[in-house]
Amino acid sequence: MVRMLQNLNLIRAFEETVLELSGEGLVHGPAHSSIGQEGAAVGAMAAARPGDQINGTHRAHHQFLAKTLNHVSPSTYDPLAGPLAEPMQAVVQRTLAEVMGLEQGYCGGRGGSMHLRSRESGVVGTNAIVGGGVPIATGVAWSRKRLGQGDVVISFFGDGAMHQGAVAESFNLAALYNLPILYFVENNQYAVSTTVQESTRETRLAARGQAYGIPAFTTDGMDPLAVKITTEKALSILRKGKGPVIVEADCYRFFHQNGPLPGSAFGYRSKEEEQKWRERDPPAYMAMRMIESGHLTKHETERLRDEAMAAVERAAENLLEPDGNRRRIKPNLWPSRSEVDHGVRGDMSEFDGVRYEEKEDHSGEVVERKFIDLVSGVMGRRMETDSRIFVIGEDVHKLRGGTNGATKGLAQKFPDRIIGTPITEGGFAGLAGGVAADGHFRPVVEFMYADFIYVAADQVFNQIAKMRHMFGGDLPVPLVLRAKVAAKSGYGSQHSMDPSGLFTQFPGWRIVAPSTPYDYVGLMNSALLCEDPVLVVEHIDLYQSVGPAPAEDL
Repeated sequence: MVRMLQNLNLIRAFEETVLELSGEGLVHGPAHSSIGQEGAAVGAMAAARPGDQINGTHRAHHQFLAKTLNHVSPSTYDPLAGPLAEPMQAVVQRTLAEVMGLEQGYCGGRGGSMHLRSRESGVVGTNAIVGGGVPIATGVAWSRKRLGQGDVVISFFGDGAMHQGAVAESFNLAALYNLPILYFVENNQYAVSTTVQESTRETRLAARGQAYGIPAFTTDGMDPLAVKITTEKALSILRKGKGPVIVEADCYRFFHQNGPLPGSAFGYRSKEEEQKWRERDPPAYMAMRMIESGHLTKHETERLRDEAMAAVERAAENLLEPDGNRRRIKPNLWPSRSEVDHGVRGDMSEFDGVRYEEKEDHSGEVVERKFIDLVSGVMGRRMETDSRIFVIGEDVHKLRGGTNGATKGLAQKFPDRIIGTPITEGGFAGLAGGVAADGHFRPVVEFMYADFIYVAADQVFNQIAKMRHMFGGDLPVPLVLRAKVAAKSGYGSQHSMDPSGLFTQFPGWRIVAPSTPYDYVGLMNSALLCEDPVLVVEHIDLYQSVGPAPAEDL
């Protein structure tokens, strides 16, 4: 409990410093303060294990710090014994550096306040799109279930995200696949200025779980111990293989959506309401409870608060220098301009030593083969040699190979790796993105028609395409997206588009469009080897065409 109180104080001091720096113009970007909501994150992370994974939304400093501080905290560390342990001090400084856009930050300063990731600590990555990270976390849960090591995933999001389609789709997929994920709703009462009552008739957000067969809990998010106990109950369900679970924690955002002013300054809530919630301020509330129970003295709680403030001040001093009567960021701490485009895509080093053969120089037998047979044939060969590859999409597991035969025979050979889905393109595309980012499996996503990509636009373009770059440039995202184009085939305007031009606007994607059976073999093999997301464009009129292709060497 002493460590929990210390984390509460550290997060509070950190957020107060961020608001102060933002007021001085030293935070390039938003400052979404979590002041008032620290109890939910600290309580939840006190119940998690080191191997558990988390993600969050744009307001996630408290979640990130709670997880990373716990990860590096020495087992013998006593918060009352002296200054903050060196690894914990480093976490505070690196997190502050990231929020300020500096090179020593967790993502090299590229993620800033809203895109925080620490793979070693189990932070999958926080997300600026409300609800956009929930399918990603669902994918990480799918991956962790396959690994079978007992890890679970906690996806934090707010009351506003509960109304996003991506969240509903994720609930359904997680329940369908029985995934070990806790959907943790920090209900801070407002989506910017819109109340929960203005957003939905059913204001009991945890009640959404009933529609999906998901057990749900509500808890007092201002009481870290209540959150810890509730989270422990939820995680015990996940670890027994009975997930997913929803927890709704009632809490309060003390300040406006962004910046150092209270919500009352903007007229959407009263000062009286704010004061009522401040009377249960999580750090002060937990300190009072620990004093009353005899766990700490008043002097000891004050020492914890003072050391937390000093630790954050030390971190800030290491990043700043005097500039007249102001402060400025030390010039040598900014990222190099030469690094701006690092990691938009990978360096293709995975192709070192790969054999390339044009049809005219092919070393094996070349025969006439049907295009569609190569689609299933190449996938089958690669699935035999690489157990990480799986296929996910609508009807891929039925109809003798999906709607066009692209997975013919594969469901029989690999019944647990040909994953049929509901009609939920955004949900399963995001799930696949989370699997890819987790680094243990290689998803192949099939969209029945390329036009259906637009239903999943956020996951395809805002998430999958940008992950590597926004999280520092070194995160592989090995995902293949097969998109079938039906132009001039009589399917009408909503089944006939070629999305290639749109994908070129998001340079995280690589694009291939094989037009012969021989080229399909080489390009699909390359896509399945690549550490970047690859769009494979397939025109359905080519499926029944016949042309030269390797007889056996797929």
